[in-house]
Amino acid sequence: MATRRPRKTGPSPARVLDAVKKGEISSLYYFYGEEDFQRDQLLNTLVETLIEPAARAFNLDIYRAEDIEIPQIISQALTFPMMAQRRLIVLKNADRLPDPAELLPLIESPPETTTIIITATKPDGRKKLFAELRKRAITIEFRPPYDNEISAWIQTHVKTRGRQIAPDAAHLLHMSIGSNLRELDGEIEKLFITTRSNPISRENVAQVIDNTRGVTVFELADALGHRQLNKAQILIGRLREQGEHPAGTIALLVRHFGILRRARWATDQRLPRNAMASRLKVPAFFLNNYLDQARLFDERALWNAHDALLDADNRLKSSGGTPHEILAHLAYRICRAAP
Repeated sequence: MATRRPRKTGPSPARVLDAVKKGEISSLYYFYGEEDFQRDQLLNTLVETLIEPAARAFNLDIYRAEDIEIPQIISQALTFPMMAQRRLIVLKNADRLPDPAELLPLIESPPETTTIIITATKPDGRKKLFAELRKRAITIEFRPPYDNEISAWIQTHVKTRGRQIAPDAAHLLHMSIGSNLRELDGEIEKLFITTRSNPISRENVAQVIDNTRGVTVFELADALGHRQLNKAQILIGRLREQGEHPAGTIALLVRHFGILRRARWATDQRLPRNAMASRLKVPAFFLNNYLDQARLFDERALWNAHDALLDADNRLKSSGGTPHEILAHLAYRICRAAP
């Protein structure tokens, strides 16, 4: 689960696009951060908006830092546009430049007839190029969304494409696919192709996931939470056949049993349902499922499950047995521990 950290101020992608459509075009744009799906979306939309298709052969150059010499970028940037008002230069992966300082003259004095868009994933903020970009360019940092923001992102993303998705369907999609926005977008595309219902329902999501991904780690977490050992062992075998990465499985199970520990605490505190869902950071419509599972464990058994998960994670990293053996032993420890 992503840890909470302060957001940095700066324009949103929508605000940048609105400004461009109004003719307020900057000479420099700098997009950086590890969330590459939204970053690439904005970049592609800017390319389509800034340069007409007929003019792209003459006025659009897209480079990757690992494949280009900086003098060539500077030469192209200084070239006047042909049959258009401006040129567009895109430099991807600027954090991979052997000598970023070579690009500084262009950043410090960009041509008026050229727009330059620079992207990076993990730039070194101590280097002058990236410090100057943050000062001079329209800058957006793209960070992975927090875990509790994913369901809302799914609903918004589906809405921008003219459809609706039910909240419980968005939550199931998140739990089944994870927090990678590019993978989620791919599953949403499948939903658009395979179902006509609007809003997209939880049943629609379950059907698509079953057809394309088989068993999900979410199902295994549910089986372990209900202490259904036989079902869990079958699911572990199927996950192995599907090639599911065991480290990802452990990570989701740690999250799941963390929710169950908080659910057990919230039940003892007799919190109202809305307050309880907020404290657990889960949709209210899934609250009963988590509470039902939490009642099957006392506090000691939940902490034993936590210890078993840490032990399994350590064994996976130290090659202390095959992944299948480790997960099977984990399931036994969780389901057969004294309640």
